[in-house]
Amino acid sequence: MIAAATDTSAVTNEWAMAEVIKHPHVLKKIQEELDTVVGSNRMVVESDLTHLNYLRCIVREIFRMHPAGPFLIPHESIEATTINGYYIPKKTRVFINTYALGRNTKIWDNVGEFRPERHLSADGSRVEISHGADFKILPFSAGKRKCPGAPLGVTLVLMALARLFHCFDWSPPVGLKAEDIDTSEVYGMTMPKAKPLIAVAKPRLAARLYQ
Repeated sequence: MIAAATDTSAVTNEWAMAEVIKHPHVLKKIQEELDTVVGSNRMVVESDLTHLNYLRCIVREIFRMHPAGPFLIPHESIEATTINGYYIPKKTRVFINTYALGRNTKIWDNVGEFRPERHLSADGSRVEISHGADFKILPFSAGKRKCPGAPLGVTLVLMALARLFHCFDWSPPVGLKAEDIDTSEVYGMTMPKAKPLIAVAKPRLAARLYQ
């Protein structure tokens, strides 16, 4: 339980940091949202998260492109069934390929492009991240057997990223361009970056807020 909560959150946060730093216009846009919602005289608190819609888009886009658990946790069919013409016997071990769902060209355009704006709704309503009701992105599975820690996991990820983006300007290390940040993956029970992210942080708020 501890590993499931910590490793997946850490992997998700690192992917989000890598993609946002690789795309400076996204960093600028999320910082503009944070400055509007939170301002520059205090830190982000949990009640702010519901108003950070673009940040929610970033996390949803990370779940689409770089799911921490590419095949989720194994499930088992409790009775025989047929789905789309495929017969699934009782007690079949089932893996959900959520990585492939996020790159399904029948659902998503330009699947290799990091574009959080694709998740914004036309009416401006809050972007949902974890419920999986549309079956397009399933970071926590869906239905009765979905991850019970989904609300906590989403809150922890959003809070960590909100504070990192709000408190600091981020850039690649000297000698590396933003577009050169490596985003290759390592496949396993989780899917971390092949090479750990190295980045430079520069404070952007008043010094008293860091004490």
